[in-house]
Amino acid sequence: MATKTRSLRDLTSFGDVAAEDDAVLDYFLTTDAVASIKNGDVFLVLGRKGAGKTALVRHFAEGNGNGVSRSLNLGGYPWAVHAQRMDRGSSDVEAYVSSWRYLIAVQLAVLALSRAPRAADENAKALQHFLADNYGDAIDMEDVLRPSKLRLSSMSFEPMVFGCKLGGIALDRGKTDLKLGMELDALSDMIIASALKLARSAGAPSLMLHFDELDQGISTLTEERARMLAGLVLAARSVRQSCRDGGVPVHPVIYLRSDLWDKLSFSDKNKISESLALRLEWDSDSLMELVSARVRAKLGPGTSWDSITTPDTLRGSYTKWNYIVGRTFLRPRDVIKFLNSALRQARARDESPLLLSNPDVVNAREAYSAYLKSELDDEIMAHWPQWEEALQACSAISTMTFQRDEFAEEYEERRSKHNTVGTDEALEMLYRFSVIGYERRSGYGGSSWAFQYTNPEAGWDNRATRFKVHLGLKEFAKLRED
Repeated sequence: MATKTRSLRDLTSFGDVAAEDDAVLDYFLTTDAVASIKNGDVFLVLGRKGAGKTALVRHFAEGNGNGVSRSLNLGGYPWAVHAQRMDRGSSDVEAYVSSWRYLIAVQLAVLALSRAPRAADENAKALQHFLADNYGDAIDMEDVLRPSKLRLSSMSFEPMVFGCKLGGIALDRGKTDLKLGMELDALSDMIIASALKLARSAGAPSLMLHFDELDQGISTLTEERARMLAGLVLAARSVRQSCRDGGVPVHPVIYLRSDLWDKLSFSDKNKISESLALRLEWDSDSLMELVSARVRAKLGPGTSWDSITTPDTLRGSYTKWNYIVGRTFLRPRDVIKFLNSALRQARARDESPLLLSNPDVVNAREAYSAYLKSELDDEIMAHWPQWEEALQACSAISTMTFQRDEFAEEYEERRSKHNTVGTDEALEMLYRFSVIGYERRSGYGGSSWAFQYTNPEAGWDNRATRFKVHLGLKEFAKLRED
């Protein structure tokens, strides 16, 4: 059957670049990642900005009828307050595990009570009394660690530490106090146990917490923030392990930018990366599925990519799709941005039916390239504030490919006194964020370009001498083909 032609005149957008602002649930594409998270196979979801982390959070928190889920957006989280809730009796890496376990416990209590708001058993009453005594009628995640002291009673919880019953737990502690961690852990264990019993009696199939937007507000990843992020990961793993036999699956899930994860350092990091983490990765085919789902939702079930584009190819026999995807980091965000830019070009024409043409795609490059540079700013600035000096060096060379010595000369000429990143490290950093790739020789006399986003297994080669700037930056950096 021939594909029915559709007009782009009926389409105002392919969607919003940011999943939090998009009607993503109208055309959510179910992938293997959904099953891995839902089944508890992983608890850490990694990906570059724009890889689809927030879309997954929204799917579980807003669009999933199975299980009880809650999205915990840390965009405005009071990190400075949390930093004061340090367990000085633990190592630096584990100093924030107990405070995160307590926060997770409280959120599980809120989640369980939402499933059984009118429950009158002892577990529901204990949780309700505890929350009311310490947080009043409503509790926001930002307030969980704000009280200077947690009030405990026989009506709520009275944990035991070293054989002594606790009547309260002071969160404000002096620098010589070493007991906060063990006291919080004892309380958290009791809260979690009651939450699980309540959830089980209410018939909840699972309890899921989704920690998102952990990168918000990070201009520089400090050692303290790195320890706090590591503490959250370790706390989530600890809660998972302690709830295995609770009768109700408990899945605290953390969504984190991969570049921030790569900067963390703690003993079990590799074990978590290998067995309990999921890296969100897309390819041309899966991105096409995503776009197809969107156009079907917006233009009708019979719509396909071929029905909204002209059939001619671009220079070099590139299809429109391959031309667009080649300028992205293989992320949904990038494809949507490029398509929206091309759509604006198309809608300026008075044609019917209106289809995406070659000139639309070509003329969308400049706006898209500026967007991609802005995206890289958001990712790289936290690690290297002067990174644009390296991009300026690439612009000065003026060609898409360059030699190491060419870059060294132009970069050192532009390197400011506050920029501590030397030439070799600069090239490695540019590769790490896929700004550049390097030429990789094969044993058969051929060669290919290795970019981190397409060939992560290749790793960085500090002996590489020839490099290529990512095609999506060509217009912004004003580069030309060799």
